[in-house]
Order: sequence, then structure tokens, then C-alpha cells
Amino acid sequence: MTQTPFRLLTWNIQSGKGCDGQIALDHVINYIFDQGPLTVICLQEVARYFDEYVCSTQPDQLAVLCQAFSEYTPVWGAALSWPGSQPNQRREFGNLTLVNAPMLDKRVHSLPSSSATEYWQTPRCAVETLIAGHQPIRILNTHLAYHNPEERFVQLAYLNDLAAKYTQENRLPRSRGPGIYAHPDSTNSTLLCGDLNLDSTSDQYHWLRQQGWKDAFQQCYPKQIPFPTCGVYDSDQWPQGPHCRDYILLQNLKAHTFSVDTHTPLSDHQPLIVTLETSVHDTP
Repeated sequence: MTQTPFRLLTWNIQSGKGCDGQIALDHVINYIFDQGPLTVICLQEVARYFDEYVCSTQPDQLAVLCQAFSEYTPVWGAALSWPGSQPNQRREFGNLTLVNAPMLDKRVHSLPSSSATEYWQTPRCAVETLIAGHQPIRILNTHLAYHNPEERFVQLAYLNDLAAKYTQENRLPRSRGPGIYAHPDSTNSTLLCGDLNLDSTSDQYHWLRQQGWKDAFQQCYPKQIPFPTCGVYDSDQWPQGPHCRDYILLQNLKAHTFSVDTHTPLSDHQPLIVTLETSVHDTP
């Protein structure tokens, strides 16, 4: 069995809306293809049949992306799913993980929300995939609350507890039963990525570091300030200017290379790519 480097891209694509105000999902797709071989693609803000976020020629962005990346296995997480204007049509918004490697497991987590009524709120989710490799890797692709920091912290705590639970399970021997009771594959190697909607100087970021999460950027550039991942070209939505709110965080993993493309204006967020110091199974 041969091995291939593990490369992951994460990107809040803003439903294909560029900083020129135009929705051009095909430009996003072409950009991703230009990045070379990728093991996993994690996208946030993918829309289906939301007139506010899609163009009339491509109303179902999930279908367009799945067709474009047909060699990948899609794992779709709809943070919300509302009735559409046509029968059997759903208006959905969420995160998409595309996997070009053997996948051991997958699921979607609905993240906790807040009872506060003074903030705008929308449901949030995390897409979980377990990838086979030299060491299995669990990927959590998410997009956290923006308006309410207390809600965001509850979501961070949920994801942190989830990773801790898997780590604990990986240490303990468990009996295997038949069928659905068979113990699934597990790992203590977790990658959390996406638009976390928190600043690298915030208390919540420092809390994550205290829980043992390693920032892939800091692993590769320990003496530099974070590269901006948002507000580089869109000053209307982000009057504070360029700053960091998208991350690749690691547990029991090591980043070999890390990059943020600060030159593309295809979204209000910038794409991040990491290569890990591990590999995935390629061909038998």
C-alpha cells in the first residue's frame, strides 16, 4: 500500500460571493483545482436554494460542488434545512467536507445554541469525518456563532469535549458486538478547522490553546503574528481591516507546511492549506 501526503484546504467561501459582490462559484471551484492534490476540502457557507446567497443558474451549490469534485466523497452538514419553494426541495446552509481518501466514519453534529434573544442567531453544525492513514485522522469542519460570544464558547466547549471523549475512548479496550454494536475505528489525532469567528488575541482562542489544541500556523511560524484570514479585501463587512478568524487546530498532529492565500478576493475569507507530517493510504 502506497502513501500520499495529507493536504487539507479549509475555506469559508461565502456561498461563492467574491469581494466584487458577484456570486461566481465556478471561480471558487477553479481556484481549488489549481491548488494541486488535496486529501480533504473543508468548505463553510455552502447554500442550497437560498435566493439570497445563490445565483439563478446554480441554485443548488451542494450539487454543483459534488459534480465538480466527483472523485471526492462528499459529507454534507446542513446547519439548517427549511422547506423550499418547490416540492421535495430544501433551503439549506452549512458545511461541506470532500474526502479523497479512504473514510472510516462520518457524522454531523448540531452545535448548541443560546437562549439569548438580543442577538441574531442561526443554527450551526460541525461535519466530522474519520480518515484512514498511517494514523487515522478525525476532521471537524465547522463554522461557529458570530454575534454572541457566549454561544460561541458553548460550541467550542462542545467540540473540545467531543475530542476529549474520543481520546479517552481510544485509550480504553472495548468489546466488539455484532452489527451496530461493533466498536468503530478511533483515533486520538484530531484536526479542527473552519471559521471559528474568534480573534487570535481573544480569551476564547487562549482557552483553546490551554485545552491542548495546537495552532498549525504557530507550529510552522512560531515567531510571527497570524496571517490575516478575513477582511483583506472586503472593508464593508469588515471595517476593522485584515484579521484572523479562521484556523486549523491540531491534537496529536504536526503541521509540516501551512499557508494562507491573502491574494485571492474570491470570498471575504481567505483559503488556508496545511500539509501534515503524516500520510494517507493511497492504493493497495
